[in-house]
Amino acid sequence: MRRQVRMMLSVVLTGCMVLGMTACGEKSGGGTAAPEERNESVAAESSTEGAAAGQTGEVAEEEGAANLVMLIEEPNVSYFPVFLENIREKYPQYSITSKTWDQSQVEKTVKTAFAGGEAVDIVKYFPNQMETFLSADMALDLTPYMDKEWKSIFTENALDIGTYDGKLYCLPITTVYPDIDVNVDIFEEAGVEVKEHWTWEEFADACEKIKQNTDVFPFAICDTRVGWFQRNAFLQIWDTKEELESFNRGEISFKDERVVTALDKINDLFAKEYAYPGNGAFSQTKDQTQAAFSQGKIAMLFNVNNGGKKIRNVMEEAGMTNIRTISWPTMATGECDYVLGGCDGYFVSSNTKNTEACINILKYLTSKEAFELQVEDGDVVPANVEGGTNEEFSRDSARVYPKEILALSAELNDYVYYNIGANYFYDREGTLEELESLRTSAQ
Repeated sequence: MRRQVRMMLSVVLTGCMVLGMTACGEKSGGGTAAPEERNESVAAESSTEGAAAGQTGEVAEEEGAANLVMLIEEPNVSYFPVFLENIREKYPQYSITSKTWDQSQVEKTVKTAFAGGEAVDIVKYFPNQMETFLSADMALDLTPYMDKEWKSIFTENALDIGTYDGKLYCLPITTVYPDIDVNVDIFEEAGVEVKEHWTWEEFADACEKIKQNTDVFPFAICDTRVGWFQRNAFLQIWDTKEELESFNRGEISFKDERVVTALDKINDLFAKEYAYPGNGAFSQTKDQTQAAFSQGKIAMLFNVNNGGKKIRNVMEEAGMTNIRTISWPTMATGECDYVLGGCDGYFVSSNTKNTEACINILKYLTSKEAFELQVEDGDVVPANVEGGTNEEFSRDSARVYPKEILALSAELNDYVYYNIGANYFYDREGTLEELESLRTSAQ
């Protein structure tokens, strides 16, 4: 009976996690409001002159009108409306339909349009997770258009993350990875030293001291970020990069002792109720976790690096200024001291009828002007612009590993991204069986 109750709770919590993602994302770190479901005709003709220029990397401005659909705009991100306004002013001949970006719906939206013979012309997605579109030939090869001048805006090797088999498909626009915002005053009250880099054991020990010596919870993490614990562990627990790559290819079982030990350590954090608010820790939205942090109810907030400046502003408004940002705790004992992450980016659907217009728009979206607007909003950008990097919010950029086992299948990706934390907590053995089933079925 107890097992049945736990399973039912797992299902309920999983549902809450999926529904709660609309409030959890820090830009693309989580999710946003669902896009409007509508079919729109985007048929338009490209000029012969422009198509010829495109083959040499030079794009001629189209003479005629172009109808385009863009899936890049996130609610509550200040620069996207500015981008769209500037594009419309710069290219008045383009008729642009902007759809609201929702991480959980992007793949479905793009593939549904593609299957219907229509195009979502410009899409915001993750350069290191493009396999789902490349396997179906849905992304345009941008290599012929990347001339020397355009390439110069990007930092060294930045374009590698969106390059597959020597071809560039997705342009990076941010450097994103998880980190922790810390209320230093609470740490001092608990008698815990704030360290920029923690081993897992040091982190767990700090949580225990905070719980014992204060009346606050050690940390909070919003619902769609719980899986970050497991995803980081999957990158860190191997002795060599070769073992990590083997795991990412699905060649090592989820029942491997190293994997199970890591999952048990993560589960222990929730079993000991280090996570706010104890019961219900798996279903907290971004707003709820940020509110708890600003109210002094938690010592640490698990966040993304490009959300750090915003949190500082929130905490300052709440009268708390002694805030630091530190690295995610590592389980690494070998050479694999990596963190999950990568970049947000843009790609062009391969069935677009407006290639020239798309390239023109991409050049604006990755221009100095656009990147500087992102920096003002707190983003860490892979571009040669002033303020593009800030040591506190970019210190772990070099630790980001661009590939994960989640790339094996969309089903495995969704399970780990949304369900693994709560499911493992309530049904350890069942979760291991499900992970194994997803691994083997993907091979």
